Amino acid sequence: MDKTLLILAHGSKAQSTTEVIYQVRGEIAKRNLYKEVKVAFMEFNHPNIREAFDEIYKEGLRQVVAVPMFLFEGNHIRHDIPEELTNVKNVYPDLEISLAKPIGFDRRIADILIERAAGKLWEI
Repeated sequence: MDKTLLILAHGSKAQSTTEVIYQVRGEIAKRNLYKEVKVAFMEFNHPNIREAFDEIYKEGLRQVVAVPMFLFEGNHIRHDIPEELTNVKNVYPDLEISLAKPIGFDRRIADILIERAAGKLWEI
């Protein structure tokens, strides 16, 4: 319970996408598995990764698990996020930072897609 969970999201110009990220954050926080649950965005929104870690550090939190809310191992996962986390570690060497894998394949995603296809559909 000493760890902070940092959800890493892509970010978007559409406000509704950030609302979804914060809803997920709230659901995780309710479970009381982490001391804090924070959010950071790669693009378009704030806080970005550095800003989130500045806040985390100011709050005295020192153990962080960064979990990407990304399906695929694209450039952000393979290059940008590790680079950003390395930069943060150089600024705050006493931080313990772990990076989780992206969502990737998970059978539960198939269940969600089937459920959505059986639900209310938008007419095109």
